[in-house]
Amino acid sequence: MGGTRRSGYIPGRRASACLLCPKAVLACINISSMRQMFFQMQELPQLWRISRMDFAVWMVTWVAVVILSVDLGLAVGVVFSMMTVVCRTQRVQCLALGLAEGTELYRPLRESHKLRKARGLCVLSYPAPLYFGTRGQFRRSLEWQLGLGEAGKEAPKADGPPDAAAEPVRVVVLDCSGITFADAAGAREVVQLASRCRDAGIHLLLAQCHASVLGTLTQAGLLDRVTPEQLFVSVQDAAAHALERLVRTQ
Repeated sequence: MGGTRRSGYIPGRRASACLLCPKAVLACINISSMRQMFFQMQELPQLWRISRMDFAVWMVTWVAVVILSVDLGLAVGVVFSMMTVVCRTQRVQCLALGLAEGTELYRPLRESHKLRKARGLCVLSYPAPLYFGTRGQFRRSLEWQLGLGEAGKEAPKADGPPDAAAEPVRVVVLDCSGITFADAAGAREVVQLASRCRDAGIHLLLAQCHASVLGTLTQAGLLDRVTPEQLFVSVQDAAAHALERLVRTQ
C-alpha cells in the first residue's frame, strides 16, 4: 500500500509543478515554436519589392493567425489569396499586337511606337483564363476593340499609326496562348464572338489554342461557326494568312 501511494505521489508532484510553471516560460515556448515565422518577417521588404499583392496575402494571413488561430488564420489566408486571383483576372484587357520591324514577332502596341499594324488586320491577345468570372470582361474588351455591340459604338483609342487605326477591321487574329483554360461559359462566349464577327463581315482566326482549350471550344460548337482552316498553330501563320486574304480581297 505504501509503495503504491508513493508511486502515485511522485507524478502528482510533477503535475503540480507544471501547473505552477510561470506564464513567461510558456510564452517563451510559444515564441520558440513560432521562430520560423519571425525569421520570415525579415524577407518582407524584399517581398514588397517583388509583389505587393503577395505581401498583402502574407500580412493578412499573419494577422489572422495571431488574432484568431492557426486553422482559422490559414483559412482566411487561402480565401483572401483566391479573391486576389479572381480580382486580377477580371481586370485583364485584350491587348492589340503589332509586328516588330525586321522580325516575325508580334508584341503589344503599347510597348513601342515602332511596332507596325497592318491595314484592315487586328491582332489581339487575351492573357488570362476564360471562365464564368471573366467572360463579361472578355466580351466587352473584344467589342471595344472591334467595334461590335454597345461597347463598340465608341471607337477605341489608336495604339498604332493613325491611318491604320482608321481602317475598318476586316480580319481579326485572336492569340489564345494566354488562355490557359476555359469553362463552358467562356467557351460559349467565344462561339458567340465567332457568330457576331461573321455577321459583321469580320473574318475571325484563332491562333495558339491549348489542346484542352480547343477541346472545350469544339464541344461548345465552335466548328459550327468557323472552319478548321481558321485555326492556326502560331500567330505568325495566322497573320500571314490574314494578309494574303486582305490582298486577295482588295
